[in-house]
Amino acid sequence: MIATNQKKESKKPIGKLLMEKGLITESHIQLALQEQKITKEKLGEVLERLTFVTQYDVATTISEQEGIPYQDLDEIVPQEKVLKMFNKRICLNNVFLPLSIEERTIKVATGDVWKPNLSQLIIRHTGLQLQFVLAERNKIINAINTHYYFLEHPVQTLIQNEINMLVHDEDMVRGMDDLLKYLFHYAVKMRTTDIHIRPMERSINIAFRLDGVLTTVLSLPPQVKRIVSSIKMKAEMDIAEQRLPQDGRFSASILNNEYDFRVSTIVSPYGENVVLRLLPKASSIIGMGQLGFFDEDVSKVENMFDEPFGMVLLTGPTGSGKTTTLYAGVRSLDLLAKNVLTVENPIEYNVPLIRQTQVNEKAGYTFSNAIRNFLRHDPDIMLIGEIRDSETAATAISASVTGHLVLSTLHTNTAIGAIPRLRDLGIRSFLLADSLLGVVSQRLVRRICSNCKEEYEASYSEKKYLGEPDLTTLYRGKGCEVCNDRGYLGRTLVYEILTVDETIASLIDQEVEMKDIAEAAKSSGFIDTFNVAVRKVKEGITTVDEIVRVLGSVRRVG
Repeated sequence: MIATNQKKESKKPIGKLLMEKGLITESHIQLALQEQKITKEKLGEVLERLTFVTQYDVATTISEQEGIPYQDLDEIVPQEKVLKMFNKRICLNNVFLPLSIEERTIKVATGDVWKPNLSQLIIRHTGLQLQFVLAERNKIINAINTHYYFLEHPVQTLIQNEINMLVHDEDMVRGMDDLLKYLFHYAVKMRTTDIHIRPMERSINIAFRLDGVLTTVLSLPPQVKRIVSSIKMKAEMDIAEQRLPQDGRFSASILNNEYDFRVSTIVSPYGENVVLRLLPKASSIIGMGQLGFFDEDVSKVENMFDEPFGMVLLTGPTGSGKTTTLYAGVRSLDLLAKNVLTVENPIEYNVPLIRQTQVNEKAGYTFSNAIRNFLRHDPDIMLIGEIRDSETAATAISASVTGHLVLSTLHTNTAIGAIPRLRDLGIRSFLLADSLLGVVSQRLVRRICSNCKEEYEASYSEKKYLGEPDLTTLYRGKGCEVCNDRGYLGRTLVYEILTVDETIASLIDQEVEMKDIAEAAKSSGFIDTFNVAVRKVKEGITTVDEIVRVLGSVRRVG
């Protein structure tokens, strides 16, 4: 397809298209137009900034209208020779990313196929035919900054060179800033969530947590052990204290994006062990479907969030994406007509139409205190970052039975496990039956890399584990440049959804055993996490090995 930069007269405005898809209403358009008069932004940009739609919504909507393919830039690595045909400045100024050349056609990602003179610029620059693919604007900008930086700065080589210079710096006059800068850039390139610095007997091990799995990336010689002190200084921790655990934080700009680093140390036999959690300040909210819920389950979850009062809980271990799901659910609501208040620790997503607050325990602002204060602010919905004590549980339940929708998270292994957990926190069964609307329990598993996915014959043990004796074909990733030879790229949810209907509520009130509630839930269509995982394995989304890693080797059903 050779793209043109001329917008056809018959094409509908983006606002109209988004309305037809049910993503926004006329009220959203009117507010966006009011904002547009002040900011002079494009209508789509205003809608995105106000979180009425995501950039993914806009890109895929334009893709459908124009018949131009959508490309997820997280799933592709541009050819180096194509990147070198342009430079970072040209790409950023025009917001496009060259991807590949096939025969005499160059493939280019853009978010705006009608940008004046863009087609002519690319064709004139390359002498090639042009094929556009559509992608989100923020992903294009991040990809330009990332790929051109690493094209000019081979970070692994720079890390090794810096280590060599530090080893030979006997007077220790050279600082650690450059090594840390390259290490942080390498972590962002690899999409790392946590950096582990682990002293060993004769070396210092550096490991990244990639898509939930801890992976060793390099070892440092003992001469570089002062890297720990440098990190502690950045995080405003006591570098003289090496006997007790410490916590700290600092911020850094990496590839034009701001990150918060949460730093924690513990004492080990060979020195201080350091973990740094990377938290991007500008996290984007995504839709429920993008998280990994099957289409039929998206409506189940969204229906819970659309109730006028009661409690909806997200459960699962730390790092399983509970808050992300909460915000995806909130984003599906009409935020113009609802007053939404949140208390979080920390605030992970900024939403202009939501009143967000952050826990400050030193000042006495806790989850439970926040709920009591919220009641004086005429709320429709309260999002409570976490229920972890009896006081928070009691105030949250009280709010949910007095005409408010309360959304929160809880640490339990299953959806049904939320019931005894809340009882342990002192919630009486009749209040629980009256207030609980539903529970979503979730885990994150790695997705097979779509760039190198291949079929293979299922083994006997895999069929037995899945409970699918007639299964013949499964899928796995071979490993490629896109996924750094891991065979996986990104993560998706495996989950279970407990909807508390009249039957379940009655059983909770009667305090029957959990197995009886589980049987009643199955009769109403409840599907547990394991069987959702089996479906994702059969559909080639993840692997048996990944399900075993996350859910365990013993097949658990129910």
